[in-house]
Amino acid sequence: MTPKLSDPSSGSSITIKLIVITLLVLGLLVLTIPLFFIIDERENRREEVTREISSKWGLDQTVIGPIISVPYHVEVSNHSNGRTRTTRETRYLHILPDNLVIKGTVIPETRYRGIYESVVYKSRLSISGKFFSPDWDMTRVPQENLLKDKAWLTIGISDVRGIRENSKIIFDGKELETLPGLPTQEVISTGVMAMIDLSEINVSSEFLIDMHLDGSSTLAFSPIGKTTSVSVDSPWSSPSFDGAFLPLVKELSENGFKANWKVLHLNRAIPQSWTGSAPKGDDSEDWKKDRQVEPAKSLSGPKNILGDSAFGIRFYLPTDVYQKTNRMAKYAILFLGFAFAAFFFSEILQKARVHPIQYLLVGFAILIFYLLLLSLSEQFGFDLAYWVATGGVIFLISGYAQAILRSQRLGLTVGVVLALLYGYLYVILQLENFALLMGSLGLFATLAAAMYFTRKIDWYALRLNSPSPPNQSD
Repeated sequence: MTPKLSDPSSGSSITIKLIVITLLVLGLLVLTIPLFFIIDERENRREEVTREISSKWGLDQTVIGPIISVPYHVEVSNHSNGRTRTTRETRYLHILPDNLVIKGTVIPETRYRGIYESVVYKSRLSISGKFFSPDWDMTRVPQENLLKDKAWLTIGISDVRGIRENSKIIFDGKELETLPGLPTQEVISTGVMAMIDLSEINVSSEFLIDMHLDGSSTLAFSPIGKTTSVSVDSPWSSPSFDGAFLPLVKELSENGFKANWKVLHLNRAIPQSWTGSAPKGDDSEDWKKDRQVEPAKSLSGPKNILGDSAFGIRFYLPTDVYQKTNRMAKYAILFLGFAFAAFFFSEILQKARVHPIQYLLVGFAILIFYLLLLSLSEQFGFDLAYWVATGGVIFLISGYAQAILRSQRLGLTVGVVLALLYGYLYVILQLENFALLMGSLGLFATLAAAMYFTRKIDWYALRLNSPSPPNQSD
């Protein structure tokens, strides 16, 4: 016996259908987990290719220097088995410049390996400045132990394979021979050096270094001067300024950028001279913990105070298809919810019949969109891939809806709903700073529309696939 429309049990079929649809949505969301693994795997593969290209061209570069390292002797006594032995050790006094000026021109290039691309660059750096005559009494090293005639001018470079031409070093008016390696790795681990004689220098000494340095992705500098000024220009239009300091002045345009930094010794916790390893200063772990501040990002520099104070530029590719695809995949529940809601309301309002298997096929079509987006993005870029994948999925689902609902109008309605959803989410992707606001407003508007169009439905009196109830006056 068919229940009457007024029979509350007649709405049980709708309740069961909603439960089935909810289970289908949850099951399909579980299938998005492998999708995130696929995105991560492709992104990791891209990173491997980037590292491979960088290893042959030159890695991220951080330039630290020049630093004067002066060797000195100390007598060390060791007590063992009641006997005392005295040995002589060589240690180093490190002196930083009072004035440091760096001017650089960076020419990035995009290198390809298969479908992957990576950013490398060529740079020409002019490093100049001045060392004041050290106050040897303040170094707390006996002058008779200082080997002033065997001092070294050292320049820290993260990856010396990026040096393409011989660096020209002029110190105190004399051109010096540039040698590989460092006299000590107490402060910096890799770089180049030149021997200098400080025994007869009692006044300030100027220096000029001309360097051609290649690298990948990042170029950074450490503010080791009492006053450090850095100026960099490049034709790259999408830089990211990173590290401990941001540029005071920057000019961005489609033709490239110009950026200028100025850092004083009061801005960083680096003394002008010390002995042994780089001091911790105010950047010690206890200081950071007590004040609950994040340590400065060291970029590619050494993990000490000189590296932690580095700043510079990251040359990012304008679009990251993996990051955008990952963000899109997080909206899978919205796509499934909107598509299933369109079919469900077609059942309610138009007395159509949609089987759970048909819901499942529509859900699979929505999930395949992300695989299409990822694979096409790697080949043609995100924007073109998005619209091609969107058009294909909308055409597939709307055509399928027209067939199973037996209504061209309903099929077009489903297609329009999906087109609006995909278009709206594309706009949200472009407005990163307003993504949450736009998404919230969109959901609110959608909920309001759903409540408006279903306000006169008597859910207790409604039964799926039953004849439409006679019109009643409001």
